[in-house]
Order: sequence, then C-alpha cells, then structure tokens
Amino acid sequence: MAVPAELKDLLKKAKGITSNSKEVEEGFIFFAIKGSTFDGHDFVEEALERGALCAVVERELNLPKTLKVPSTREALGESAHLFFGKPSEKLKVVGITGTNGKTTTSYIVETILKTAGYKPGLLGTIQYRLGEEVLGSGRTTPDAVTWHSTLAEILSRGGTHAVAEISSHALDQLRVWGTVFEGVIFTNLSQDHLDYHGDMESYFKAKLSLFRDYKYRFAVINADDAYGRRILKEARGEVLTYGKEGELRILNFETGFEGSTIKLELRGKTYTFKSNLIGEFQAYNLSAGIGYAFMEGIDPDAISQALKKVSVPGRFEVHRSDRGFIAIVDYAHTPDAIDNVLRTARKLAKGRLITVFGAGGNRDRTKRPLMGKFAQKWSDIIILTSDNPRDEDPQAIIEDILRGIEDKNKVKVIPDRKEAIEVALSSAGEGDIVAVLGKGHEDYQEIKGVKYPFNDAQVIEEFLQRR
Repeated sequence: MAVPAELKDLLKKAKGITSNSKEVEEGFIFFAIKGSTFDGHDFVEEALERGALCAVVERELNLPKTLKVPSTREALGESAHLFFGKPSEKLKVVGITGTNGKTTTSYIVETILKTAGYKPGLLGTIQYRLGEEVLGSGRTTPDAVTWHSTLAEILSRGGTHAVAEISSHALDQLRVWGTVFEGVIFTNLSQDHLDYHGDMESYFKAKLSLFRDYKYRFAVINADDAYGRRILKEARGEVLTYGKEGELRILNFETGFEGSTIKLELRGKTYTFKSNLIGEFQAYNLSAGIGYAFMEGIDPDAISQALKKVSVPGRFEVHRSDRGFIAIVDYAHTPDAIDNVLRTARKLAKGRLITVFGAGGNRDRTKRPLMGKFAQKWSDIIILTSDNPRDEDPQAIIEDILRGIEDKNKVKVIPDRKEAIEVALSSAGEGDIVAVLGKGHEDYQEIKGVKYPFNDAQVIEEFLQRR
C-alpha cells in the first residue's frame, strides 16, 4: 500500500515511530498492530496520553489523533522505510529465506562480499554486525522499525550491502515490508514452525511472498527442492537456479574433516571451488552463495579465496579430543537438518555415532517424532535431553521424540543437558563422533521463562580440557 499523504506529512514532523506503546515519547507516531497475543488498538489511549503525534489504526476507535489505514503492518513497514531515509534503496540488500541453511548461506555471501572489497552488514540468527562491529544481538529477522533502522545504521557507517536471513514469521508479519532487495535467495523448505503456520502450505506461502510481493533485481533459487520449483513459477526479474537440476549445476561434491570441494557448471563453463565448510548439505549452501556472487558479477578468484575462510559459529563446529574422537556442535533442530547433519557424520565416523539432542518447548510438536526417526536412522547411541524446554515439561518433550524411535535399546534419557553431553563424551572412544545438536551458537537455555547461561561448545571444551 502507498503511504497516505497525511501520514507522509506526519512522518516529516515525527521524532520517532513505534508499535510498542511503552516506547512512545512526545512527538512519536504509534502504529496499532494486532498480534497473536496482544492487540495494539487496546493501547492507543495510552500512546496518546504519552504524547503520540498520531496513532495509526485499522479500525474506528472514536479517539482524537487517529489515522485509519487498511493495514497497520504495511503502513509501519512503508513508514519505517521513509522515516529512516529509504536505506534499502541505497544499500544492496540480500534476503535469504528457507528452512535450513539461511545462516550458513548468509555467512558465505558476507565473506565473498568482504573478499571482493565490499563492506557488507549481516543481520541474522547469530547477530547483527558490520565487519567486526556488533550492532545488536541476533534474531532471525527483527521488527519493522529495528529492521529499517539497522539498514540505515549500516548505510551510515559506510556499508555497501546488507545480507539478511528472512524468516517465515517475519514475512507473515510484514516485518521487512517496504524493503527494496537487490537479490533474494531460496534455500529449501521442510517441516518447521507448524505451531505458528498450521500447515506446510501456509508455511510455504509465507516464504513465497518474498519472491512474489517484494521488489528485487534477481532471485537465486534451489531447483532441486519441490517448493523451490513452485517459487520459480512466480519469481520475477532475473532468476538463477542451482542444484543438480539447476542452471548452476552441481557436478560433483566431496567433503571430509579437511573441508569440501565442489565442482559446478554454469552456461558451459566449469568451476571448482574448495571450502573449509564440512558436510554434504554444504553443497547447496555453497551453490546458493556462489550463485549470488555470479549474479552480482564477482570475480571467481575472489569467490575462491572467500570460500576457504568462511566461519559460522555452531554450524558443524568441530572439537577434537586427544582420545581420538571428534565432537560436533550443530544448530540442527528440524527433521531435515538432523537427517542432513547425521548423514554426513555417519559417513565421516570411523567408529560409532553418538547423538545428543532434544527439542524446543512451545514449538511444533509434530516434528519431534520425525527428529527421533532420523536420529535412530544414523546413530549407534542416542542420548535424549533438554533443548530449550521453555514452559513445557522436558520429560514430555522427550516422550514425543521417543514416539519416532522404534529401537529403544539405542536410547538413554538424561534430561540435564550438561550431564547428557558429558556422558556422551565419556563414552566416546577412538574413531567415534559425538554430535550435539539443536542449540549450536546459542549461549543460553530457556526454562520456565528464564534464560540460564549455557553453551554446548563451552561444555565440550571444558570437558576435553579436564580429561
């Protein structure tokens, strides 16, 4: 929607914009957003009492200083775009969406851009940053005001690009509305977030909106993914597909603990790149990043240099023991991600594969048995534990996972995550791999509304040093 002329005039006078009534100060514009828990329309009076210049609403409230629009979410996105000086029209914004691989692909793209001499900002699950300067703690995609203001900050600090993970929640809630993208990338789609979206079709349509409803110059899409092929039918602008069936075709991929080698073909030319990233699933993450780089016109030599030095915290992160076993920390928390990570670990293990994982509380329960099913498929020993149980009983979450595991003889249940990791490490011997999944880079464990300090990699390193 176009911003009404009256709202445009108010934005020129406004001292700030927000959808949180508690943040309203004299001269702010308040946007009443109806969420799943609270309705911003219930807080309009509070916002006006705090000195709001205007409250933007979707329904008549019979209150002064209100402006009715068809969609306050769209109005907030467009207004933030204008209020912060249209930053996405001056930066090259790269939006990456999909179930798995968003973070790794964003780090690949960021590293390629830096190696090619650009100054990219990064907005994602782990953190928001420009170079080594951290601009904020990570959330896959922030609210509309934080999003556009962060783009403006990257621009003001000399940034040339903004590489961003775009979640399905953000697309459904229009958190990036008003953004003009340079390129958009689709990685894959598999079961996740059904507690929010309800079904896979609704989840898909949220992802599709990035390619259907936003302005962008080009799209890079995984042609091997069934949902990617559906997106292809509605994508606009220039499109580059990647995968075994893509225009950027994966000819060969080899991976081991020393890194990976990928051979690709594009328009009759063959390219071979080496990377420090480990895992069969990296073939697609690397192809997505390389595809973006080709569309951006980056020299293959810069791509080659960059791929050797990509570092992604908590993604197939390797810890070596002097007892001859290896521990892996990975963020895998969906059935597909667990399948991918454990398939690679199984191939790399010379001995047993010992898997430690749980599932997040207050999230999609239907994926839990599937996570258990894939853990059983590849693992010799499974230790079920807590992830972020949030408000749920950890034992009840474990019971859900157990429903997908037929061979219960493989399973140990240790709800205390630190103890579970240490038991797995204590039992590992030469040639074994211990895969600790689900939390990756996270430095906390959320239990009953409280976040306690906890980091899988730190627990592993402390154990290895003691031994």
